[in-house]
Amino acid sequence: MKIPLLLTALAASTAHAGFQLNLYLENTQDLFSLCVAPTVTQPNPFFIGNNPSVIALSGDRLFVAGYNNTGAQRSDLRVVKIENIFGARAFRFLQLGTDGLGQPVYDTTMPSFRGYYGMSYAPNAGLIVDYDAGAVGVAGGYRVFDVDTQLNPILIGSSPAGVGARGGAGPSWDFGPTGEGYDYNNDGLLDGPLAAILDFSAYPGGVQSKGPFGILPIDSAVGSGDGLNMFAGRRYDGNSVDGGGNATAPVLNTIGTNGNRVQGTLWRDSDINPVNGNIVARASNDVVIGVRNANGGLASHVVVDLSPGTNDPYAFQIMQRCEWVTGLSSDVVVYNDYSAAASTIEGWTKAADLNGNSVTINMFNADGSPFTATAASGVMDYSYDPETGRLAICDFAGRRVFIFSTTPPVPPCPWAADSCFSDYNNDGGIDGDDVIAFFAAWDSSDNCADVDNSGGVDGDDVINFFAAWDAGGIGFPGCE
Repeated sequence: MKIPLLLTALAASTAHAGFQLNLYLENTQDLFSLCVAPTVTQPNPFFIGNNPSVIALSGDRLFVAGYNNTGAQRSDLRVVKIENIFGARAFRFLQLGTDGLGQPVYDTTMPSFRGYYGMSYAPNAGLIVDYDAGAVGVAGGYRVFDVDTQLNPILIGSSPAGVGARGGAGPSWDFGPTGEGYDYNNDGLLDGPLAAILDFSAYPGGVQSKGPFGILPIDSAVGSGDGLNMFAGRRYDGNSVDGGGNATAPVLNTIGTNGNRVQGTLWRDSDINPVNGNIVARASNDVVIGVRNANGGLASHVVVDLSPGTNDPYAFQIMQRCEWVTGLSSDVVVYNDYSAAASTIEGWTKAADLNGNSVTINMFNADGSPFTATAASGVMDYSYDPETGRLAICDFAGRRVFIFSTTPPVPPCPWAADSCFSDYNNDGGIDGDDVIAFFAAWDSSDNCADVDNSGGVDGDDVINFFAAWDAGGIGFPGCE
């Protein structure tokens, strides 16, 4: 049986068994060159750290930042953009700002055994990146970059010293329960998303335990200083209510509808659905999945306890990650499960639905065979691009990123094996069966009938096909 038919049969056989997330490998990005520490004799302007820790996928662009996996502070880590991941790659690094002399600054001073812990992209909002400098209030722990209008991304917002979050957990863009954003300057107009942050350290008012809190990503007015300012720029936190006393912020540290409660508030990651505001967050190897209501609070939430027990051995495990995969017949959450007895990407990666029920993930190579990665640790990151339906999975230890599509690959045209389209059915001969096969495809506007590669199926394809068929393929590519 041919592989495309096998995939079709598989899809049909599982259609009645509930939703399953099928992923098809499209591309693998080797990041080893970005993890080679620069020396005097071997400079590396694209050094991200010893290992990639966070990623953001947008079309054919991949943003990568890393981890300082050494016993010494480093001052040469950069956030890198990889352009054209499906072709000839090009690298650029993100400018973090300017120094006292107005000169560009590209590098982050990264403490030992710390790194970038969060990265999130949204169209027209930008790329938000954070790192853990080891304390609350370190300037630049959170940064927002313009990556859509600038070929060389530039900084447009940075958390001020003393009033910025620590950066120990991944942020997310929050467009609210309607997907329309928030009013930045109280003029009655919706301006864009907030930066939703669940963080590492406690803040006044118990925000850490109740979180997340939403802050302005950039200054609301020139000189206002409220951009990425967790006090002046905060638009909601766990205590926020409207005039009717209704919560206007998702509160995650309460008992879920399934009877579970998150075991700790050492938050590691979060992601918010850009369409309906539904939220997923990680702490203590738990997965909290919440459904937003019209006020911006939670209508309900469940807690998936991956390592039951009061003494959770995974409470302090870094990079517990989570990501929404949307736009399919069912929205699901993808996450890494540290309690799993696994050694590969497909073993560590799990999925759940809105109710916390387990969702089966099937991973395939491009040819339809089962995907099997080499050994990998459970430390990874995920990034889903809803515009293309692609999920990127970052392998921290293997220094790779796997790009999967949620759409099955298009079966190859029967004549594509040798490019001789006059032998349309690829049976080794040019005869009347090829005419029948061609017209069946042409009549249904099958892309395989576009034999002149014009991008459309029309009368010119009939002319080209018969010219090749009548000549027995002589003089046509692939037929001689």
